[in-house]
Amino acid sequence: MRFRDRAEAGQKLAGVLAPYRSGDVCVLGLARGGLRVALEVARALEAPLDLWLARRVRVPGQRATLGAVAEGGGRYVDPQAARQAQLSSDALQRFVDAEAEDVEQQARQLRGGPTPQVRGRVVLLVDDGMVTGATAAAALLALKTQDARQRIVAVGVATPRALELSRSRADAVHALTLSPSLREVSEAYETFPALTQDELRRWLTRAREGVPARALGVAPDVGGGWWF
Repeated sequence: MRFRDRAEAGQKLAGVLAPYRSGDVCVLGLARGGLRVALEVARALEAPLDLWLARRVRVPGQRATLGAVAEGGGRYVDPQAARQAQLSSDALQRFVDAEAEDVEQQARQLRGGPTPQVRGRVVLLVDDGMVTGATAAAALLALKTQDARQRIVAVGVATPRALELSRSRADAVHALTLSPSLREVSEAYETFPALTQDELRRWLTRAREGVPARALGVAPDVGGGWWF
């Protein structure tokens, strides 16, 4: 399956995620690209929308992915990549700490408001796609420390490796397309523009103004993982 753009992927995901529609659900878009997909999901489910920032971390001086860091203290380091990085444990820790601090600062700038409260809620973590799964893994670990009741990953496209990494950390994983040969998420989209900070803020503002309050209810447990 190839998507016209992120909006189309979000509309298709919204249909899959309809069983989660309830008063205790919140939708988080993994910034940056995931927020545009998440906007369509939040609209369809009439759920609050916010972003969650996670960043892939590369091995210093190389293109290989070391892992990822996410706001809220989420960190994932690939053990094999860490061994190949040829850094001491202390140097590696300092490097990851610096990346994590930068992500926290950027998240505050992008959001322009308080961090979303996810304690006791069902969180739909939405992204345009996953190649390594590192950013989703870091975000899921952060949401766990924030005491989210359920952590659900929903993406347009994913590799088998990324799904396996996410499934061990999420209550459920939903992907519209499985692509073993995927190297870049953009390969699954006809239009895949870079997103600006102003666009992210505009979508958040629009969502906050346009989503009506829903009667409180509990999302059904549709746990497990599946994909096409």
